Order: sequence, then structure tokens, then C-alpha cells
Amino acid sequence: MTGPPIRRVAVVLGCVLSVVLVAGTGVLGHRTSVLIDDIAQLAGGVTATVVCWRTASRRTGSERHWRVSMAAGMACWSAGMAVWAFYRSALNTPLPTTSVADVGFFLFPVFAVPALLAFTGLSPRRAAAGTRHLWSMSLLDGAIIVGSLFVLSWATALGATVRSTRSHSLEFLVAIMYPITDLVLVAMIVLLATISRTSARYRTQLALLGSGISMMAVSDSIYAYLVAVGADMMPVLTDSGFIAGTALIALAAATPSTIDADRSTTGTTSTAQLPPKSAAVERTQLLLPYALMGVIGVVLAFVWVHTGELDSPVIVVGSAVVLLALVRQMITLIQHDNLLRSLSRAQAELSHRAHHDGLTGLLNRSSFDEHLRSTVADVRAGRGQAVLLLIDLDDFKSVNDRFGHAGGDQLLIELARRLERCVVDGVVARYGGDEFTVLVRVDLETGHATAVRIASALRSPHVIDGRPVAVGACVGVVQIGRCETNDDGTPYSKPHRIDDVEEDELMRLADRAMYRAKHGGKAGIYAYDSSGILSEVPNLLDQGMRGTSPKIVAGEPDPSRLIVPPTRT
Repeated sequence: MTGPPIRRVAVVLGCVLSVVLVAGTGVLGHRTSVLIDDIAQLAGGVTATVVCWRTASRRTGSERHWRVSMAAGMACWSAGMAVWAFYRSALNTPLPTTSVADVGFFLFPVFAVPALLAFTGLSPRRAAAGTRHLWSMSLLDGAIIVGSLFVLSWATALGATVRSTRSHSLEFLVAIMYPITDLVLVAMIVLLATISRTSARYRTQLALLGSGISMMAVSDSIYAYLVAVGADMMPVLTDSGFIAGTALIALAAATPSTIDADRSTTGTTSTAQLPPKSAAVERTQLLLPYALMGVIGVVLAFVWVHTGELDSPVIVVGSAVVLLALVRQMITLIQHDNLLRSLSRAQAELSHRAHHDGLTGLLNRSSFDEHLRSTVADVRAGRGQAVLLLIDLDDFKSVNDRFGHAGGDQLLIELARRLERCVVDGVVARYGGDEFTVLVRVDLETGHATAVRIASALRSPHVIDGRPVAVGACVGVVQIGRCETNDDGTPYSKPHRIDDVEEDELMRLADRAMYRAKHGGKAGIYAYDSSGILSEVPNLLDQGMRGTSPKIVAGEPDPSRLIVPPTRT
């Protein structure tokens, strides 16, 4: 903590010291000094509440979380202080005990515990759980920890002290609870300060907040001592911890984190600057309430065995702690179930994206290759027949040039739906750009019919921006069987068995057949039969187009509907 933070702390503590000296020396009279003391404490609490709340609105994540929690805690403390000041200054009660003010004071640590827990930062698991879950669990943890420590203190020493003291039991109980709850907060501050990865990020904020809570704890301890010894008033000087503590809490809320300070200096913050979340710290935070309950169970069992009874405060508070722990566990189980469901949906979505084309929803290339390998293995083993089809759209570039990529994408989606409707027993994939592949488990004749059906379906016009657009397609067909050929497309004199043909060679054959269809005239279909012979597949719908280069241009109707006959190339 250097530079401006030190100067602000010095100025604030100087003002606090001035107020304490003026009120503590009694130069203004006892009643006036008490009034100044009460006003200073109340002003400090209200200031801390306002500063925490206003700075939280400009923060996100953990920094917002701890400020909102402390704003709620300081608001409760300020409400209790208002009642306390009314008793002391208006009703002239020098040392108010067991009043309504204690309710507000005891709510302060319940909100301060989750505020301190927020300094450990948000791990991916806690961030995924959501803000509502994080808040509810933090508040439950705070209540469980405070309640557990009370039960533990009462069962070990506090109960015997209350029964043996000359002070009124309820008054002493209320008084002694202050240092106990403060001890919980101070212990948490010490643990956070010893974890360098946590304190490095919020070093200044944690130091100021810890110092403020510690000062308030000192004054609480003095108050408990005065009640225990039967004092009838609390000296003004002993309230200095409350005045200074609330001021330091306000300073902590107004102080930016180390990362924010670096950003204001350099203008950028790299991800490497963010300290990693310690898994051990998070695990400890999760198990701490249950560990305390386990210790309490052992202690209470020991007390029951030796005394045969448990005090009513232990039974009441212990039952409340158990009930809160059950609620915490139910929330945890529900959240874990939701997280598992979300994880399952995310895995299913990732799996779908890994195996399907993002635009058309068809299988992608890698997934089709897996189907092809599986089909080839089945054919080799004598389990049925199969035919491979490679489809390439004619003049698709004209669609993109005329209607833009959005229009081209719209047409691809429509053509993909048509392909799926044409293929009954097989798989359809987008192999790339304007190429599609089809794998059907049928004989070659049925494969020819499927290719004709596909070519006819793709050629039907589709309306883009109010204009009919028709594109043709060339189809290369390969029967998965004995189909190796020479480089010129003629079959081997001694055909090889399918065992000698790899999947890549099958795709090359389909590509060769498809390009033969393009060279012979667009919208054609060529196929390799089981003997490795390449031949044209008759298409009754394209009788007038075979051997031609039809004018299938984006925005123009189907060439078969043109009045002017197509020109032969």
C-alpha cells in the first residue's frame, strides 16, 4: 500500500484521532462528548454503507460481490448503532445491553463472512454456478460458520463462564458474542492474508478492510470485558475502534484493486496478470462448514457422555446450524444436477458441431470419411452393397456474384434439404464449398436412380430475393466393388479386388466421373460399374441437354424451360 492510499489513510486516521481526542478528553462535558462519540460512530457506519454501495455499482465480479455484502453488513451495523446512540444520548443509558441494537450488530458478521470469501475470486466452477447460487451459498456459509463457532464456544468454555458469572446471563451472553464473531472474521482475514495468490490481487483492499474489522473487534472485546466486570459505562476512548474501523472499511471500498491500478497506468491488462485460483483454497472453502459441524458433533458427543445434558442455547443454535447445512446441501445438489445437465447439452452440441456442417446441418467431411471407411469395411466383409456419389453444382459462383454470399448460403441450405429428401437409405454430407457426397447402401442400378433423382431435384428453381434461381449438378457415381482403373479411365485387364482399393481412391474415382460429366456437358451423370468401366447414366429428364453446355445462370430459369434451345458446345 503506497502512494495515494497511504495519504488517504493518514488523513482519515488523523481526523478520527482528532474526534476521539476531542470527545475523549471530556473538555466539552460528558454528555456532549458522548453525543459526539455516537454521532462519529453513526456517521462512520453510514459513510461506509454508502461508499460500499456506490462503488459496487461500478464494479463487476468479486469486487462487486464483497462491496455489496459489506454494504448490507454496514447498513445493519449502522441501524444497530442508531438504536445504541438513542439509548446513550437520548435515554441517558451509559452502557446499553440486550437491546434491539444487538440485532443489527450481530447481522454484521453474517454479511462480512461472504464479503471476505469473495476475496478468493471466482473460479470457473463458481462462475458457472451463477450469481444467485453464489450469493445464497455465501450467506449460508457465513451463518453456518458463525453459528458453529458459537456452539463450539458455548460447549467448551462460554457456557460454564455464563453460568458462573455474577452478571446477568443474557447480558453477558450478548456481550461475549461480539468478540467471538469478530474472532471468526479476524481468523478469515489472517488466512486470506497468508494466501499470496489471493492477497496479491486485492492487497490494499484486504489490508484496509482487515484493519477496519480488527479495530472494531478490539472495541467489541473491550465492551465484552466491561459487561463481564459489571461496569456501568463504556469510556469514549474505547469507542475509537468503531470510528476508525468504519472509516477504514469505507476506504477499502473506495480503493481500486491492483489490476485496476495497473490498467490505469498501462492501459491494458493481460490475462497472465490475473492470479490463478487455487484449487486447495476453493476446496477448503467448500468443506469448511461441514468440517466445523463435524468438530461440533464430536465435542457435543463428548459433553453429553460426561455431563448427560446439553444447554438449551446449544440445542437451539445447533439445530439451526444443521437445518442451514441441509438447505445448503439441497441447493448444492440441485445446482450440481443443473450443471451436469448443462454439461451434457454442451457436449452434445460440441459433438454435433464436430460432425456436421455449420451452414447446412449435413454431415461434414471428416464425419463422411468415417462413414465411408465403415461402409468399405462392410462391403469387404460381404455385408451388402454400396454406391458412392459425388455431386458438384454447376455455375454456383454466378449465384454468389449476383446475390452475394447470403444468397448463395440460402441456396445451399435449400439444396441440402432436397438432397436429404432424395436419399432414403444412406448418408448425405457437404464435402466442401459447392460439393456434396452421398453414400447409399444399394446396388448400382438403384444408385443410378438415386443420382438421376438428385440431379432433377437440384435443378428445380429456388426463389432468392424474389427471383427464381436454378442450378444444375454433375454427379459422379462409383460402385464400391471391383473398380480400379488406369489413369485414362479404362479398366485394368485384370481387375483388383475391393480389398486393394482404399477410400481415397474411391473418392478420386468419383471425382474423375464427376469431371467427365462436366466435360461432356453440364448436368450430366457418369458412373463406374463393378468392372471399372466409366459410362454415362441415362437421364430421361435431360435428353435434350446431354453433350451440351446449358445456360444455367444465377437468376435465370431452368434451361429446359427456355424458349431458345441451348447451344451445343
